[in-house]
Amino acid sequence: MQKIKRGRRLLATAVLSAALTAGMVACSSDDDDSAANPTADESVLGTPNKATGSPVTIGFISEGKSQTIDVSDEIRGAEAAAKYANEYLGGIGGHPIEVKACHAQAQPAIATDCANQMVQAKVGAVVGPQPGELDNIVDVLSPAKVPLVVQSGVTQKGLTAPGVFSLTNGTAYFAIAAMQAKEENLKNTTAISIGVPAAEGPTRQLGALTFGNSGVDFKVVGIAPGTADMTPQITAASADADNFFVIGNDSFCTSAFKAIRTAKQNVPIFAIDRCITVGGGNSIPNGYEGIDVSTTLNLDPEEPDSKLYSAVLAKYGDGAKFGALSSAGYAPMLAMVKALNAAKVTDPTQETIMAAMKTAPATEYPLTNGIMFQCDGKQIPLSPNICSADGIRATAKKNGELTDFKQVAIDPALYAAPKP
Repeated sequence: MQKIKRGRRLLATAVLSAALTAGMVACSSDDDDSAANPTADESVLGTPNKATGSPVTIGFISEGKSQTIDVSDEIRGAEAAAKYANEYLGGIGGHPIEVKACHAQAQPAIATDCANQMVQAKVGAVVGPQPGELDNIVDVLSPAKVPLVVQSGVTQKGLTAPGVFSLTNGTAYFAIAAMQAKEENLKNTTAISIGVPAAEGPTRQLGALTFGNSGVDFKVVGIAPGTADMTPQITAASADADNFFVIGNDSFCTSAFKAIRTAKQNVPIFAIDRCITVGGGNSIPNGYEGIDVSTTLNLDPEEPDSKLYSAVLAKYGDGAKFGALSSAGYAPMLAMVKALNAAKVTDPTQETIMAAMKTAPATEYPLTNGIMFQCDGKQIPLSPNICSADGIRATAKKNGELTDFKQVAIDPALYAAPKP
């Protein structure tokens, strides 16, 4: 019990001053290059069960679309999941879902306004992907006691504020790589992080915690975004490295992979899923071949979950592509609906949704091929707001396609605070 308390205190004071995903929003490409047109096989949708009660409004906040970004497929994915639930799952307890979407446009002030709009509209809950302005949203919704359900949210406020439910383990990127390094008997990891505070800070703190608890030496090299040739920095830092962990957006990671393969051709490379773009590895020696990838969702098109997702998009997605963007809206919306129905909610209000999210039985998270979530506050020591401990590991092919998806059970001991 003492370890859990100290782990949470460490988190609150040091580990995550900002979301890793927030750092990625500002410097990542908004094009989902791995996306594809969905296929329409309506036989996988199941037996219709139309919701006929009074409607319930559910908010959805995404970066959406502006002059500089367009991730509006997140919204289309969420709306498609709601329409599918209305037609085939009885909505939420028999009540059809009406989605109120808001585009935060990667701007904190607009995200705050979106949250205020949700309070004024008296939505039953707000759903989101991995919000870049999570703290601004939490600052409004948590005091108003509006449930906030996100795919992943790992800011300090997101992990500690009441009424926030992070359905997947956003810290699993680090834990999976740390566990695999230990399994392969590796001793010295050099992390190459994009040099923005919201990414480099968590990499230093949470990476040191999880790799340290795995018995692996860990150091971080922060490199400014836009650095075309990282060979000098990586060569200087990699004398004793027997593996690398790369964290950044696709263009940053491409430069890092090229430099690593120049400095040390055959060492293992671990990376996060945002590093990999299908078709984007042409300039990397041997492409992405063999890179181990920590990811959140299993988008193998042959999996039953992916076939359902594809059919839902084809029928209700309004042109949304099958890929990372639409899935980040589809999965948390459908997950919340399934959890609330498992909790047998019949009158969905802010109060009943809040209570049901805390008491719902373990429910399978969409597009994970079996990972369960349960928002009872007991999943990992770092935070009561994280509803699942496990993550997914995959292997990249040369062209960037991910294969060999495997569920990874995260060892809670990785989050224990260092002994004094």
